[in-house]
Amino acid sequence: MPLGAKEIILGERAASAFSDLERSKDPTAMSIAKRVRAYGRILLADCLHGEVVGKGQIPKALRDAHGLSNLYIEDLPSFWRLLYTIVRDGGSRYVVIVEIVDHRAYSRWFPGRKR
Repeated sequence: MPLGAKEIILGERAASAFSDLERSKDPTAMSIAKRVRAYGRILLADCLHGEVVGKGQIPKALRDAHGLSNLYIEDLPSFWRLLYTIVRDGGSRYVVIVEIVDHRAYSRWFPGRKR
């Protein structure tokens, strides 16, 4: 049974990346932005949809920057990735998208990770 979320929240860095993608006239950027919007609907219905990153595998840089205790990854077009966490407030779950990154940034955090 899917686990829904009350709301999708864009973290500061994810919001900046999404804004850049939305403003771009590049077809690839437009495709990535479209997929991010689609994942918003999917994650509201099932916040556990993405690939789970084990607690011990969350990069220190991401843990420190975002205070993460859990992390999930969704694939985007052109080898981009959407990274999100699930937070609880009272009885409600929220999906916080912390990063929307290209392959280069993702590979720095997860070198050699097979996807």
